[in-house]
Amino acid sequence: MTCVDESSAALSDQLELHRRMWVLRLLGMAIAELRGDDMIAGSPPVGFGQEAVAVGAGAALREGDVAIATRGPYADLVGLGARLGPTIAPMMGRIGADGGLPAPAPAVKRSPLLAVGHAYLQWLDDAGRVTLCVVADSEVDSADFDQAAKLAVCRRLPVVILVEDIRGACSARRNGCGRETRLYRTAAGYGMPGVSVDGHDVAAVRDRVAQAVERARTGGGPTLIHAITHRTDLCAPDRADDGDRDGRFVDPLIVARRRLMAAGATPARLSEDECAARRLVADAVAVAKSGPVACPPMSG
Repeated sequence: MTCVDESSAALSDQLELHRRMWVLRLLGMAIAELRGDDMIAGSPPVGFGQEAVAVGAGAALREGDVAIATRGPYADLVGLGARLGPTIAPMMGRIGADGGLPAPAPAVKRSPLLAVGHAYLQWLDDAGRVTLCVVADSEVDSADFDQAAKLAVCRRLPVVILVEDIRGACSARRNGCGRETRLYRTAAGYGMPGVSVDGHDVAAVRDRVAQAVERARTGGGPTLIHAITHRTDLCAPDRADDGDRDGRFVDPLIVARRRLMAAGATPARLSEDECAARRLVADAVAVAKSGPVACPPMSG
């Protein structure tokens, strides 16, 4: 492969990550609108500003791997490339009409222990599959996390623990430096590596998670990854600055856009991807609305 071919392939990969982030941002906006119209009960999590974590982490997995997120499943399904209609439909109490990955059963508590359970089955199966466990920073002190981490290290289970440190969130009780130090000490205390990544940089998240996934896949055991992001009420980055890393918010979509343009992507191509994402989300909402009623809408 020539250098030109490699550069073209790298740009294509970055464009796909950018497209998926747009899909996730627009899907979050659609879910918020459906909730406002009382078509979705409860408060399903809408993580504006965390798109790079879900998309980057999902891009590091392969078929047969499992992603368990305690904050809610739809972001990770988008990161894994799932069809959107079946992702939205269960929130509305409907059955998606276009197939695709099913939504997780609402009765199952989505916790680190569930993720480790999947990893244990993968360890027994010994087929090289891995579980990604995504937890909030506030959950690291929980009994569930403690038990899950101990079991994962004891058995060298094929699991990657991705801790989302959402700064500016109500749960962010500690200052940034203190939280980062605490998480490194937490990882070392359990006997697993602890690494940090900029959660606004989708390519960095993908590469960091891919390294940990490969380690887990080859019998190296669990890794704890600390991904730093910011929460925002911003819906779309059309007129937004990308922020300051010492400030409250850095928009991952604008970070990705600027890097893509520096790598040779044209504004027309980026706008084309955005329009395609808008059509995809609009079609998915229409599919979800048209599906047969399965049960009352799930509460968040």
